[in-house]
Amino acid sequence: MRNSLLLIALIPGLAIAAPTVTPPKKKVYSAILVDKATNSLEIADLQDGEYVVKKKFHVTLGKVKGDKEQEGDQKTPEGIYTFTARLTPPSLKPKFGVMAFYMNFPNDFDRIAGRTGFDIMFHATDVPDRLKQDYDSEGCVVVKNEELSEIAPEIRIGLTPILVFPNLTDEFRKPGKDPSIRSFFESWITDWENRDIDKYIDHYHSDFSAQNKDRDAWKAYKANLNSRYAEIKIGPEDVLYYKHPKYWMITFTQNYQSKVKGSGGKVAGWGHRSRGTKILYVAEEAGKPKIIAETYTQLMW
Repeated sequence: MRNSLLLIALIPGLAIAAPTVTPPKKKVYSAILVDKATNSLEIADLQDGEYVVKKKFHVTLGKVKGDKEQEGDQKTPEGIYTFTARLTPPSLKPKFGVMAFYMNFPNDFDRIAGRTGFDIMFHATDVPDRLKQDYDSEGCVVVKNEELSEIAPEIRIGLTPILVFPNLTDEFRKPGKDPSIRSFFESWITDWENRDIDKYIDHYHSDFSAQNKDRDAWKAYKANLNSRYAEIKIGPEDVLYYKHPKYWMITFTQNYQSKVKGSGGKVAGWGHRSRGTKILYVAEEAGKPKIIAETYTQLMW
């Protein structure tokens, strides 16, 4: 059998095809971009750190221009939001058309800034003539029934962001290409894994708030964990950067693993293991990026 195989390999002109290898499918992340200056909405894919626009729509916004500040002001909020729920009839009022998505306004950044309100949605309408107006909602983002039905498959609850800009300029169209924010994130991960509490906490804003802890309480909480653990690994995956005039939002899958200290500071065994989605809100302070809020949602390990 061995000789037969050798003869076949030596026959002139006979090519033996190599096995076909299918490359792994590249992940695609969608984003919704709203430009108040032009009353336009774009569906885009975030590819290699920049948005690739797939389609553009007209949107109707809040009756009162400007950024939402308080409940009932009929302004559309400006910022970076995710969706918390999807509603359809009969649980949805007819005036919202075929579908509505609740936005997480006020998000953590808004609450720190003292902004109030609720029930801000991205929705359709049962009155098509409303879409002829640029400003005819109570603060929501509104498109036609058929348009929202087209957009809906792009939306992943809790993950797909909707960014509402006062003016969407080129500065915000390549968020993942900014080396300064990437360096900031990477140094934060390094200092966390190195358990260097002073360098780690230097990444945090003086107005930071998360899990009912301010910056000082957060430092004490993390320092206590550092004293118990011999090793910490974060294992960030699928890191995505989103830029807005107010702040950055960084999302990633966090694969947290820690090992506890034994006698003599040696590793005694596993401490805590978890896998989830981490969202960082990063605002400028004294000319430098600082984490002002962060959230974590547990996923199945």
